[in-house]
Amino acid sequence: MSNSKALDTAWKVHQANTDWTGKVDAKASFVFAITSAAIATTVALSTQGRVLDNLPGPWLQWLFWAGLVLLALGAYLSSRVVSPRLRATKMREEYKSNFIYFGHLRYWSAAELEVALKEQDPLPVVSAQIVEMAKIAWRKHRFAQWALRYGIAGAGLEALVALIVSASL
Repeated sequence: MSNSKALDTAWKVHQANTDWTGKVDAKASFVFAITSAAIATTVALSTQGRVLDNLPGPWLQWLFWAGLVLLALGAYLSSRVVSPRLRATKMREEYKSNFIYFGHLRYWSAAELEVALKEQDPLPVVSAQIVEMAKIAWRKHRFAQWALRYGIAGAGLEALVALIVSASL
């Protein structure tokens, strides 16, 4: 494969990583909204005179708090997905060998960047960026996966507690 074909393929892989990262951010935002709504509903149903007020017995109280903790963990993990990952501590050291990521680009002058773009082979730079993006995308997807699992489990526990209490009334 020629260098220009390899570079074209690299940019396509880079774009696929960008798309995957954007999609997981959207999914995590959805999970954050759902878990936040479930937390708000749980708190509202815990006010005086509501179904989750004065839970009878330690098991129901334990299930209630476990559900709330799982919901909070789901919200936290989903917020970690959408939180920008800047790797700020390494930028100053790495920027001379990278001209793709905006964190590196902010250290370049326009004149230096022009020379680098004319003289350096971009394939190693794009390849390194693809690998970094893949690591970030993988981490984001795992956090989103666990956020959804914790959110569903927490909402399920809260619903179970509400059903048990409602059935005993």
